Amino acid sequence: MATEFIQEDLYVGKQILIDSDRLVFNGRDDVVFSSANLFLFKTEGEFHINTKENTFINTPKIYIGPIVDGQDPNIPAVKSDTLKIILSDLISSLKTFFSVQYPQTSGLQGPNPGINKTLGQSIVSNLDRIEAKLDDIKSDKVFIR
Repeated sequence: MATEFIQEDLYVGKQILIDSDRLVFNGRDDVVFSSANLFLFKTEGEFHINTKENTFINTPKIYIGPIVDGQDPNIPAVKSDTLKIILSDLISSLKTFFSVQYPQTSGLQGPNPGINKTLGQSIVSNLDRIEAKLDDIKSDKVFIR
């Protein structure tokens, strides 16, 4: 759950307030900001992080999205490698069924094996097309563990 921020005019204790049209902090080598409990960036406009190198956010959990009805974002992100393995296994099982078992099935209520074979081949062809696209679910910009 997000930590509630105490507004500046309601805070009791030592603090430094700077009111300016613009603040610029420029460290020639690096800049470190630190807080024991809460670190908040607040803006009524856009927020940008610009870097020429990678960006790392090192935290046990990260929540992306707005708080809705008092709840933090709560839809888990998908691990694309795990999802790809699961989908690949599912596709492989379906392809086996439609290549081997399905053409052999027939009965009073169903189509004959000749029709099943053609239909099964069409489904396997569609599964091959889907399987070829599995790498498309992987982001080349966002990585999670």
